[in-house]
Amino acid sequence: MKLFCIYCFVLLAILPNLCSAQKHDTLSNIKVFAKKNSVSSTSPTPVQILNTVDPSKTNSISVADALKHFAGVFVKDFGGVGGLKTVSVRSLGANHTGILYDGIALGNAQAGQIDLGKFSLDNISEIVLHNSGPSDLLSTAKAFSYASLLTLKTISGDNNIDTTNAISLKIQSGSFGYISPSLAIQKKINNRIIVSLSAQYQNAVSDYPFISYENNKSRLRRNNSGISSFRMETDIGFQVNEHNKINFKSYLYNSKRGLPGAIVFFNPISNQQLDEKEMFVQGSWQKSLSLKSEILFSGKYEQDLSYYLDPSYPNNYGRLENEFHQKEIYLSGVYSYKFSNNLKMSFAADAFNNKLTRTDFFAKNFATPTRNSFLNNIAIQFKKNRFEFTGNLLYTIIDEKVKTGETANSFNRFSNGLAFSIQPFKTVPFRTRIFYKNIFRAPTFNDLYYTNVGNTKLSPEFADQYNIGFTYEKNQLLIFKRCWITIDAYYNEVRDKILAAPRQNLFQWSVQNIGKVKIKGIDIAHHTVLKDWKNIQVNTDITYTFQQALDVTNAASPLYKTQLSYTPKHSGSASLSVQHKKILLNYNILFSSYRYKQGDQVYQNLLQPFTTNDFSVSYFTKKKYADFKFMFEANNIFNTQYEIIKYYPMPLSNYRLTLNISFKQKKTK
Repeated sequence: MKLFCIYCFVLLAILPNLCSAQKHDTLSNIKVFAKKNSVSSTSPTPVQILNTVDPSKTNSISVADALKHFAGVFVKDFGGVGGLKTVSVRSLGANHTGILYDGIALGNAQAGQIDLGKFSLDNISEIVLHNSGPSDLLSTAKAFSYASLLTLKTISGDNNIDTTNAISLKIQSGSFGYISPSLAIQKKINNRIIVSLSAQYQNAVSDYPFISYENNKSRLRRNNSGISSFRMETDIGFQVNEHNKINFKSYLYNSKRGLPGAIVFFNPISNQQLDEKEMFVQGSWQKSLSLKSEILFSGKYEQDLSYYLDPSYPNNYGRLENEFHQKEIYLSGVYSYKFSNNLKMSFAADAFNNKLTRTDFFAKNFATPTRNSFLNNIAIQFKKNRFEFTGNLLYTIIDEKVKTGETANSFNRFSNGLAFSIQPFKTVPFRTRIFYKNIFRAPTFNDLYYTNVGNTKLSPEFADQYNIGFTYEKNQLLIFKRCWITIDAYYNEVRDKILAAPRQNLFQWSVQNIGKVKIKGIDIAHHTVLKDWKNIQVNTDITYTFQQALDVTNAASPLYKTQLSYTPKHSGSASLSVQHKKILLNYNILFSSYRYKQGDQVYQNLLQPFTTNDFSVSYFTKKKYADFKFMFEANNIFNTQYEIIKYYPMPLSNYRLTLNISFKQKKTK
C-alpha cells in the first residue's frame, strides 16, 4: 500500500506535464560541442574519474585494481585474481559505499559488501567515485543513501545510437595460469534500436609463489587460490529521439573459486570453496516532458546464490556449508523540474524488497528475513555565475519480517546533505568547496540473523561527513596542455558502529553497536597533460592520502585512540604515460605506510609498508576494417613481497599479454 501511494504521488506530480508537453519542432537538432572544465574540479563534492582509456594505463584487470589509484580509497585485497576485494572510502567501511551499475544500484542485503574483483574492466567505459551523492539530480533516491557512491558505466550499456556496428575480440594471458578471452558485439538494428552483447570467461590457477613466514624465508606456492568465472551481459537501447530513451539490461555471472587461507602455524594449505551465481534484469525509461521537466523510471529484479563449503571445519559433522539465496525487487521513479536557468529540483521515490533464504544442511531454524524499504528524496541545485549549491533531504523507512525467531525493529529516519562551491575570482580557475552529509547504513542480514552471531536489537550505524576542498584547473598553462589539482580535507565521525567481537571462544561471536570512530584526512589528486613535442604525448597522475582514523569507543580499552585496523596513515599512487604515435608506455607506483591488523597494536600484528612498481607497453595499429592493440604488462617488477591483509601474501613479479581486435562496419556515404 505504501508503494502504491508513493507512485500515485509521482504520477500525479508529472501528469500535468504529460498532458501539456509539446511535440518537438520538425527542425533538425543542432549539436554544439565545447571544451569545459572537468567535473572533478567544478563539482561541490569530491569526484574522481577513470574513463575508457585510463584503465589500460594502470595495469588493472578489475574495477578493484583500478580503484587503488584513487585518493582516499582502501581496497581490501586477499590476493590473486580470485581473491575477494572490497572497497572502503575514507575509512567508513565497505558497507557505506554504494555501487551503481549503469545507473541502478547493486544490492547485497546479506553482507552489505560487493566483491569488486568480479567486475572486469573489459566492459567498463567509465568509473566515477563521488564522495557524498550523485552530481546529477535525475538520480534514484537510493543513490543519495550512501556516504560515497561508485558509478560504473559499461560499454555495452552505453547504447549510443550514433555508434556503428562493431565486434571486439580480446584475449589476455599471464602468469599463474591466467587466461581470459572476451567478446563484445554491438549491432545497430535501425536508427532507433541498438543491441549489445558482452561475454567473458576467466580462469586462473593463481598458485603464485611467496616467501615463507616461518621456514627460513624459503619459497612456497599459494594453495586453493584459483578461480573459474563466466560473465555475460546483453543490452537493448531504444531511442525515440534525444529526449526519450529506453534501456534494458540482462546480466549473468557464475564463478567457482577457492578461498586461500591465512598462512599461519606452518600451514599453507586451504580447501574452502565458494560458488556464486548472480542474475539480474534491469530497465530504465528517461523522457523529457518539456523544456523544463524530465522523468526517469527504473526497475530491477535480482537473484543471487552463494554456496560456501569448508570440508575441514572442526564440528561433529566434519564440515561447514552455507547455501544462501537472495532476491531483490527494486522500483524507482524520479521527476525533475527546472524552475529557471539557475534553479533545479527533483523528487525521487524508491521501493525495494529483499529476501534471504538458507537451504543447506545446517539451515534449521534460520530466520528467513524479508526487508521492505521505502526511500523518498528531494534534491535541489542552484547555479549562479561562479556559485553552486546542492542539497538533499532523504526519508527512509525500513520494515522487516522473519519466519523464525525475533524480528529486528522497524526504522524510519531523515538524513540530509549540503554542498557549496564558489570561484572567488572570475579570471582565476580556482574554486573552493564545502560539504556536509549525515547518513547511516542499516544492519545487514548477517549482522541481524546469522546463526549464533546475529543481534536483532542492532541500531543503524550513523556517519557524519565534513569536507572542505580546493580545486584548480587550467588549460594551456606554460608547458601544460591541461593541469588540474584538487585538495580536500575531511572529518568523519561514526557512531553506533557495528562491531563483531568473540564471546566464549573464536567460534561464538556477538554483534553489537559499541563502536565510535573519528576520522581526519587529506586527499590530494594532481593530473597534467604536457603539450605535444615531436608527436610525443606525456600525462602524469599523482594521488596522496593522509588518514588518521582513531577508535574512540572505550577510554579504558588499550585500543583507545589507536588507528583503525588495516588503515595506513599515508598512501598514494603515481602514474606516468608517454605516447609516441602507435606506442604507449606506462609506469605506475602504489605505496602504503605501515598498518596493523585487528587486535593490540604490537609487532606481531604489524603489516610492513610497501611500494609496488608496474610497467606496460602497448602498440596500436589500424587496418582497413579492424583496429589492433597489443599490450605487455609487467607487475610488481621489483619482486616486492607484501600484504594488504595479514597472512595473505600478494603475488610477486608477474606478467600479462593482451591482444585486442576491433572490427567496425565500413561507413557508407
